Amino acid sequence: MKKAPVGTIRIYKIAEVLGIPSQEVVQLLRTQHGIEAKSASSTVEEIVARQFAERVARKRNVTLRPGSLFSQRPAAKRGAAPEPAAPAPPKLGPPRLVKSAKAARAAAEAAAPDVSAAAGAGSSTRM
Repeated sequence: MKKAPVGTIRIYKIAEVLGIPSQEVVQLLRTQHGIEAKSASSTVEEIVARQFAERVARKRNVTLRPGSLFSQRPAAKRGAAPEPAAPAPPKLGPPRLVKSAKAARAAAEAAAPDVSAAAGAGSSTRM
């Protein structure tokens, strides 16, 4: 039977949820839980982080957001307008077909022999 993987939460995320400085969270974790954290980038298990956040929120009369406290996606800010949708790519019309491709090629071939004939005629007069 496999156990579900235990998530870890960074201390600065706990501080962000509680609205207090991360160094204060580090100090509270040391004194209340006996957890030695070196910096705000240190991690604790999600269960410990949730219990700690709820306890501190009750003591300080802070309301926590409903649902998952430490979700991967940032919560939408209150009163903030939603991001506008990306503009749609421009619609292009149907491709244009060139009907005179054969005529253009024939004209190019007709002009090319004239140039070579003129070059050849000039070289024969020198001799």
